[in-house]
Amino acid sequence: METNKLYKIAEAEGISVDFLPLRECGGLVLQLGDSYYIALDPAQAASQAKEKVMLAHELGHCLSGEVYSPAADRGTLKRAEKKAEGWAIRHLVPASELITAIKRGDEALDSLALRFGVTEDFMQRVFKYYCEAGIA
Repeated sequence: METNKLYKIAEAEGISVDFLPLRECGGLVLQLGDSYYIALDPAQAASQAKEKVMLAHELGHCLSGEVYSPAADRGTLKRAEKKAEGWAIRHLVPASELITAIKRGDEALDSLALRFGVTEDFMQRVFKYYCEAGIA
């Protein structure tokens, strides 16, 4: 999925996305009533791949309804992060497309990251996610 499609999803869902300097994190979601707002740190979204991964993760929070406060307990935080990460992975690197790429001989982490337009760090998490799900 391309970055512009993620922005279109946000727009269709009424989710505002803005760039703000965030010293503590790369991105965050604010929920006010039924409305969601995403802030991304432009310094941390310096590359297209980083912006794409960060936006997908924050959209994952919004679209799964898993938003938490800074005072949330560890269990709530872990559950919300896992759901947001899962949403991002399934939308940016669908299992069927990853399997097809690997069958075609595209096995190197850096090459796969480039193919899907994500960071190598994110691609490592993709493999872990699909392995734990028994897909890869």
